[in-house]
Amino acid sequence: MSQDEKYEFKFKKYASYDEEYSEFYKDLTKVTKSFFYQKNMTNIFIMAMALGFKKDARNPLKKPSNSIPTDVFTKEEKWLMISVYLKIHPKEGVSALWEPEEILKNAEEYSNGGIQYLKMIYDDSDEPLEALEEEFRKYL
Repeated sequence: MSQDEKYEFKFKKYASYDEEYSEFYKDLTKVTKSFFYQKNMTNIFIMAMALGFKKDARNPLKKPSNSIPTDVFTKEEKWLMISVYLKIHPKEGVSALWEPEEILKNAEEYSNGGIQYLKMIYDDSDEPLEALEEEFRKYL
C-alpha cells in the first residue's frame, strides 16, 4: 500500500436492531423526555451496545431490521465497535480489521442485549437521562 492509499474500514450497507424494538427506537428519537430526542439512531445503537457489553448481555437478533445505514456511523463509533470486538476476541488482533461483518454482528448482538436495559431505564424513570447517567457512572 502506497503512502497515498488509505485503508478504509467498511461495514455492510445496514446495521440492524431486532424488529421487536423498532417502535422503541423510533419513540426514543421523537419523545421530548427521551435522552435521544432528535438524535440519530446510531446514538441509540451505540449506547445500547455499550450497555449490553457492560451487562454481558449479548443476544442474537431474531428478526433483523436492516434499518441503520452504516455510513452514518462516525469514525469514533466504528472504533468503539471494533474495540468491543477486540476485547472479547483478543487473539485476533489487527487481523480482525479484515472481518467487518463479524465486528458488526458482534455490535448488533450487544446492542440487542443492551436495548432491553435501556428500555427498562426509560420506562421506569421520570427522569430517564439522569437514570441513564447514574447507570453508566457505575462502570466508571
